[in-house]
Amino acid sequence: MEATCTIDSFFFALVRVIDAIYRDDEELGDILYFIVSLATELTGGKGATLRVLEHGSFDLKVVSSYGLSREYLDSGAIDHGKSITEIQQGDTIIINDFEHESRLQNIEAAVKEGLKAVIGIPFTVNETTYSILRVYYASKKVPTHDEMELLNSLGKLSCLAIERAAVSQMRDALR
Repeated sequence: MEATCTIDSFFFALVRVIDAIYRDDEELGDILYFIVSLATELTGGKGATLRVLEHGSFDLKVVSSYGLSREYLDSGAIDHGKSITEIQQGDTIIINDFEHESRLQNIEAAVKEGLKAVIGIPFTVNETTYSILRVYYASKKVPTHDEMELLNSLGKLSCLAIERAAVSQMRDALR
């Protein structure tokens, strides 16, 4: 019964996000916040971020977050240099044990935030812009296939929302 309930929840969540993007009457920030909150809540996470890397930049800018403190977001706890390479190569990142992970720059910030694991899935927004959806967990996390599919779908929808907002902004500028 639990699996059906979860699949139903995943389906309902995706339908709501698609509707919000399609209606084009929601602010981009609200849609992205909805996406990171769903990613967190539906996979049992503590928090999530959506970061964007634009062409010519080496800064993974947080465009939306949920459940994480500003102090943690500003700490640079995950090595951005390695993350950028992984994002551009399309590598999914699953870190199940922060205590034994060399990619963490600031383990103290993660411990203080109560984090022990992360799933990071990179996406290509367009030819020059990349994003990564990260969901953080308070305990070790081995994601199910369905959870990975959900996170993948939510990440793709975030890219669609970003692209749609950019097109709408260009259209408005031409008027």
